[in-house]
Amino acid sequence: MAVLTIRSVPDDVYESLKTQAAASRRSINSEAIECLRFALAKRAERDVGALVARARALHERMRGGYVTNAEITAAKRRGRA
Repeated sequence: MAVLTIRSVPDDVYESLKTQAAASRRSINSEAIECLRFALAKRAERDVGALVARARALHERMRGGYVTNAEITAAKRRGRA
């Protein structure tokens, strides 16, 4: 995996990233990667309506249920791809 160093990040950008990372329960590094991933995604993948639909589908799937170890492992693997 590559290593990326970003210098001269404006204080306000860093604070926004730090705040968003805390809200997402991620490290600042992980949040920065997610921001880059989202910014570089194809337009169809950034469609807010599609993201909301995915979130609602996940919410419905989770209603009253539990996540299995297999689902957690699969999600981790997808996140590392």
